[in-house]
Amino acid sequence: MFRSLRWRLTFWFVLLTAAVYALSAMYSLYMFREGLTNLIEDELEALMSEIEPAITWTDGHPTLHEWAQSSLSVPFKYLPTIQLFDNDGKMIERYGPHGILKLYKTEQEVRMSGHAVLVSAMPLLRRNKQYGYVQIQLNLRNRDRAVNTFINTITGVSPYLLISLAIAGYVFSAMAARPIEQGYDVLRRFMNDAGHELGTPISIIQANAESMEPDVHDMESVNSKLSIIVRSTERLTNLVQDLSLLSKMESPQVTQRKAILELDKLVKSVTEDCVTLFGSKNIQLEIGNLAPATVYGDNESLKRMLMNLLQNALRYTEAGGKTTVSLDHLGRQARLVVADTGIGIPEQSLPKIFDRFYRVEESRSRAAGGSGLGLSIVKAVVDLHRGKIEVSSKLGVGTTFTILLPSRSPAHQPQA
Repeated sequence: MFRSLRWRLTFWFVLLTAAVYALSAMYSLYMFREGLTNLIEDELEALMSEIEPAITWTDGHPTLHEWAQSSLSVPFKYLPTIQLFDNDGKMIERYGPHGILKLYKTEQEVRMSGHAVLVSAMPLLRRNKQYGYVQIQLNLRNRDRAVNTFINTITGVSPYLLISLAIAGYVFSAMAARPIEQGYDVLRRFMNDAGHELGTPISIIQANAESMEPDVHDMESVNSKLSIIVRSTERLTNLVQDLSLLSKMESPQVTQRKAILELDKLVKSVTEDCVTLFGSKNIQLEIGNLAPATVYGDNESLKRMLMNLLQNALRYTEAGGKTTVSLDHLGRQARLVVADTGIGIPEQSLPKIFDRFYRVEESRSRAAGGSGLGLSIVKAVVDLHRGKIEVSSKLGVGTTFTILLPSRSPAHQPQA
């Protein structure tokens, strides 16, 4: 599907670029041709200004004999044809190439022998009386040759340009489509995992509910199945709540609840609440150094973040193990560290542990009761507070989560 998308993006990219190139080429060709024509017209005007005073009069008729005898060459880029006509349009004299024998009283381009000629005529006046016309013709063969060279260059370059654009477009379309493809994969995996996670407790509830009727007189069996139904319902409820929390992490409502918080007091409160829970599993929960720190954040989200980290440590630390929570400063950031002596995380799994529903080992994670959303929520909370989270782990030694949050002075007022 995405390969087809890439080809479509490439096709439209090349098509639109080719259209822009064609329009640009036509405009450039027009400007190039007009520029050359203007230069030739300027030369023709300059030549006309030189010819006019050189005209003499013999028996009341204009002539250029004296000028022709004194001028060995015409100092212009294009060899002109110079003609004198009477008032009736009959040619009297001609100098230079043969040219067109017809008088054109307005400046214009005409075709002669397959090429263009620029013709300009000016009336000859003496004592307020018109005696004829002087007409100058300039061959435009060189201009047309330059224009044809320009066209051939543009045409010759265009296939290579389009091929290069197609290659570049295909490469860049891959880059453009990658976020879409990744988003689609994440959504597809999320839907599959969510359907599986939600479907498991529902199936358990349904199976136990259907099997209760034959055991209606066996209260011990009924109570056992009710307990299973209650646990599955709780798991289903927790899943729905976690999914709802993830979906709201970037909502305006969460942002509006932010305030200046004393992070050290929040960490101490949450950790102390979990001491008994850790003790019931014979795991030591130690509160390390808690340096005073203030952050601008959402109280409930930060509590949930720390609680999820502690639950993760509790879930994967064996009896007799230890979990330590500490808080200090790193530059202008508050650094929260949760370290355990648990079973650890394989190195290849570290980049994926914050993905929704990701499990390092499927059977082990399910046995531990995790939903696969806890660390995803932690990452979402950290991102919401514009912080960073780092994790280091070694199998059989333990795991350390380090969270960096922007530290704020209590007197600092948050920006609106």
